Amino acid sequence: MAINFTGSKRNQSELEEIVTEIYSNSGTFRDAVIDVQDGHKSGTDVYESKVTVAMTALNTGGVTTTGNIAMNASKSAVSLYTYNYEDTIDDNVLKGTRFEKSMASGAFNTVSDEFDKKVLIQVSPAIGEDLESKIWNGATTATKAAIAALTPGAGQGSVSAGAQALVAAMPTTLFDSLTAKVIYNDSQAKTVPGAGLGDYIKVAGTTVTSSNIAAEYGKIYAGAPEKLVNNTDPMAQPIIFAPRGDRQLIKIANNAVGAAQQLNFLVEGSGINEKISYNGIEIKFVPMVGFRILTAGMFLKLLMDLTSDVSNLMVDRMANGAMQRYIKNIGSIATWVTNQKYITLYNG
Repeated sequence: MAINFTGSKRNQSELEEIVTEIYSNSGTFRDAVIDVQDGHKSGTDVYESKVTVAMTALNTGGVTTTGNIAMNASKSAVSLYTYNYEDTIDDNVLKGTRFEKSMASGAFNTVSDEFDKKVLIQVSPAIGEDLESKIWNGATTATKAAIAALTPGAGQGSVSAGAQALVAAMPTTLFDSLTAKVIYNDSQAKTVPGAGLGDYIKVAGTTVTSSNIAAEYGKIYAGAPEKLVNNTDPMAQPIIFAPRGDRQLIKIANNAVGAAQQLNFLVEGSGINEKISYNGIEIKFVPMVGFRILTAGMFLKLLMDLTSDVSNLMVDRMANGAMQRYIKNIGSIATWVTNQKYITLYNG
């Protein structure tokens, strides 16, 4: 990590505070709005089950088979990808700056306690922000090619050309985002098992503005399975996952159209305690681009070795007497989706 210092190195005084960058809050990890599972090193099996029963006329003889218990390993060995953030730090660059005052005596001692506490401490939140963005917006080279190769269509059971364009515009990442995984996966629990289009419910989309956001959310709400929308099981409550910019559009829309529209978008609280919902379904704002997802959080899986790896930053001296330090963060991650028939994808 090159330290780039611009400005006077011999100033008379300085402000105590060092103004820092704003890092997006990693709500995906903090609030557990999806199913975050750790304890997996390289891969794990994910199972789905469904029980069907059948009513028949009274049978006084031997019991017959009328129902079915379906158990699928929706994916045998979902493979985790081990990622890495690393860089080197040359503390000598800080000589002659305000940070020199906090270096210990001795020519070999160039580590600034103030620099570590006020600047280097930003590395972990920067990693958290970058990782969360990839969880919601990104696809591997292979997945981009696979989605681009699908035949687009307007009806259910086909990907839209708009979705293909949005995926093509996604950052190319080392693992697939949840959004990309909804569109394309190799689950064995789909109607057509194996690699291909997901079993999601498609809702046609457009460019969302403050003028049409209520109508577009209405399409998502209307298109979602009634069993999910009306579900009262606290473990499978529906959630709308939406781009962060929708928060602003919703408030502009509420202010513009008056109380009647505000009955659809309910804004409660403020600041970190603010909660926004649409027709009673809470909206979680994530770094997603173009898409919106309505589903139960438990159907979106984030598999990790250890969740706390996200904030585990190793900082130490480099070997062989080098006067630089290294920073390193390592984690293992994979995304997966289950019960795909209960996932509604806007712009899908």
